Amino acid sequence: MKFIVPTILLACFVALSASLQTDSRGLLCSACKFLWKEVKKELPVVADYEEKELKAAVINVCSKFTLSIPLLAQLCDNIGDDVITDVYKFILQEDKEINPDKICTHLNEC
Repeated sequence: MKFIVPTILLACFVALSASLQTDSRGLLCSACKFLWKEVKKELPVVADYEEKELKAAVINVCSKFTLSIPLLAQLCDNIGDDVITDVYKFILQEDKEINPDKICTHLNEC
């Protein structure tokens, strides 16, 4: 009986910790998906464009929405040339189209 209460408390603590980590990551996941959905509107089929067009589209979306979506600003600040190159190669290997779910999972945002 002595061990039941501490065991239950420990289980609750572990569950709560996992839940909090998922929630904070989920917020960036939403911002990531929003970013790539907007980029997809500008570049429906990436195979028809070069990496520089993808970069320009990301910069354009970031500049449009960062003031109104704070988490998007944080995400955009972390997107450098290396991330654009990685995403461009990933898109060409996958579907040749922007798939926000796959991209954000690939970037470990979801």
